[in-house]
Amino acid sequence: LPRDISRYLRLHGEHPQYAARCKILMNHPHLDMEPLLYWGLKFLPLAVAWFERSKACTTLKIYDENYYRRLVLEESDGTFQSRELTAMYEFIRGMPTEAMKRRKELIVAAHDGNDEIARIDERFRQVLEQRDGKIKQLEEEIKRLKERASGEGVQLGER
Repeated sequence: LPRDISRYLRLHGEHPQYAARCKILMNHPHLDMEPLLYWGLKFLPLAVAWFERSKACTTLKIYDENYYRRLVLEESDGTFQSRELTAMYEFIRGMPTEAMKRRKELIVAAHDGNDEIARIDERFRQVLEQRDGKIKQLEEEIKRLKERASGEGVQLGER
């Protein structure tokens, strides 16, 4: 058997739950996200989850033809993360206005309630809401004071 085929068969035999993902990563150093844009941003959380589950491919080992253990995907964590970020960037770049409209939804879908990014985003949203509330109060107070001043000015002018 050709070396690649025997490697795939060993991968499938030793790690069947990861075989498909690892084979995709082994044969496609750049994952084109454009075909996934058809489904819109609904697919982004699935893509993020796919990469999270595929990270195991960087640490899995199989026996080679000489019975030595070797990594399935000889790629550093940094390289894998770069690949993941590039794919997510291409995905978002493909639909920038949709991404901005649904920013909050995406953050919640991509991160659970305990995640630091989600907490920061929530705090930021709360601060913005408080600021907007204070601005509205100040605008109402200014309007009220102007009305009061103009009413007093009219009364003073009439006397």
